[in-house]
Amino acid sequence: MENYVVCIPFPAQGHIRPMLKLAQLLHFKFDFNVTFINTHHIHQTLFKNHHSSSGNNTHPFFRFESLPEDDNLIDLFSVVNCIVINKLELPLKDLLVTKLGNDNNGSRLRVSCMISDVAMSSFTLKVAEELGIPAVLLETASACSLLANFHCRQLLDKGIIPLQEKSCLTNGYLDKSIDWIPSLKGISLKDMPTFIRTTDPNDMMLNIVMLNAQIALDCRAILINTFDALEQDVLEELSTISPTIYPIGPLNLMVDYHVSKNDTINIKSTVICDQEDSINVDYMKWLDSQKPESVLYVSFGSLLEVDQETFIEVAWGLANSLANFLWIVRSSQIIEDHTTLDFNQFKEEIKGRGMLIDWCDQEQVLAHRSIGGFLTHCGWNSTIENISYGVPMICLPLGADQSINSWHCCNSLGIGMKISEEVKRDGVQRVVKELMETKYGKEMGMRATKWRNIATKTKTEFLLFSTNFKFL
Repeated sequence: MENYVVCIPFPAQGHIRPMLKLAQLLHFKFDFNVTFINTHHIHQTLFKNHHSSSGNNTHPFFRFESLPEDDNLIDLFSVVNCIVINKLELPLKDLLVTKLGNDNNGSRLRVSCMISDVAMSSFTLKVAEELGIPAVLLETASACSLLANFHCRQLLDKGIIPLQEKSCLTNGYLDKSIDWIPSLKGISLKDMPTFIRTTDPNDMMLNIVMLNAQIALDCRAILINTFDALEQDVLEELSTISPTIYPIGPLNLMVDYHVSKNDTINIKSTVICDQEDSINVDYMKWLDSQKPESVLYVSFGSLLEVDQETFIEVAWGLANSLANFLWIVRSSQIIEDHTTLDFNQFKEEIKGRGMLIDWCDQEQVLAHRSIGGFLTHCGWNSTIENISYGVPMICLPLGADQSINSWHCCNSLGIGMKISEEVKRDGVQRVVKELMETKYGKEMGMRATKWRNIATKTKTEFLLFSTNFKFL
C-alpha cells in the first residue's frame, strides 16, 4: 500500500465513529495504509475487551495508536482544556516522528495525508505543517453547525452575545431572530449551538468553537459527513467562504455499500468489538415480534447528560403514551439529584410494551421494519444515521450542536417534531402519540422515506470523492 493516512478523531464516540468509517473506506476500498490515533484513555477503553491492544493482529495495515498516557484526559472539559493550553501538540509530533515512520517490516513510510477532526485542528494542523504532511479536516457535525459556529464571531461583533445576564436564558431573549445568514432563514438564537449561551466573552467553549470554525474554513479541504441535497443551501453558502468543501456522507451507508461486512471494524458503545459480538439477540427478537412501524426507538447519545428531572418526565411521558418503545438507558446519563424514578413501578407500567437496555446496534435498530419513530438528542451522528434509514424523529436536544440539528430536521426537512425545552410528561406523551398515531405522523414518515431514498442514491458517489482525495 503506497498511500498512508493518519486519522485523528476528537475523543468522543460521536466523533470516533464517523472518523473510523472514513478510515475503513480509505483502507478497505481504496488501499490506504491507516493509523488511527486516540488519546490514551480512549484507546484503553476501546480495546478493553478486544484480543489485541492495537487491532493490528486482524488488519496489519490498519493500526490503532495512542497519545501518551495522561490521567487528565478523561472527560470533555479536560480534553478541550488540554487543546486550549496546547498540551497535545508535542506528544502528537513525537508519535508521528518516532513511532509511525515504519511499516510492519521495518521499512520507512511517508505519511501521505493527515485527516484531523475539526475539533482537534488548533494543534493537529500545526504539527502537520511542521512535518510537511498534507492535512485535511473532517467535520463530524452538520454543515449547518459549521456555518453557525463561523457566524458566532458576527454575533459577538453585533453585541448579541455574550448574554448580558443569565435571565436572558429564560426571558425570551433567545427567541431573537437571526436574519442575516441566508441559508439559515428563520433561525433564532435558541436554535444556534448552545455554546453561545454564556455571559462570559472569554468562555472557553465558545472561543474554541469559533477558532476551530475559522481554521476549518481556511484549511485546504473540509470533509463533511453530509450529502448535497440534505444541506444544499448551507453547503453553497459555505463554498463561498471555503471552496474546498466535500460532502462525503452518509458515511454509514458508504461503509455498508463499499466495505465487506467481514472487514468491518465496529464499535460497541465505546469498545472495539468483532462484528459477530455486536448483536444482542434479545432486543432483536423483541423487535421481530412487533408490528411494522409500531415501536419508538429512544436514545440520547453517549456524551451529554440527561438530568434527573428530564429523565423522569420522559419516562412517564413514554409510559403514559401507551406506545411500544425500545429505550437505551445508560447509568452515566442520569445525574444524581433530589428526585428518583421508581423503576419497579415504571417497569410494571410498561410491561409488555417497553424494553430498557444499556446498548444496541443503533443502525441495525433504525433499519428494522418495526421502528416507526426515533426520540433523539439530535447529535449529528445519530441524526444522519436516522435519515439514512428513513425514520421520523422526535427531537430533544441536550446541548452543543444538537439544537441546530433539531431545527434543521423540523423546519427544513420536515421529518421531526420538537419537545418543548421545559420537558414535561404531558408534552412528551402528546408528541409521541402525534408521531405514532396521527395522520401528521404518517406524513412525516413519508418525508423521512423520501430522504432515505435520496441518501441511498449518494452511496455510489464516494468514487468521485476518492478521486478528489487522492488528488489532494
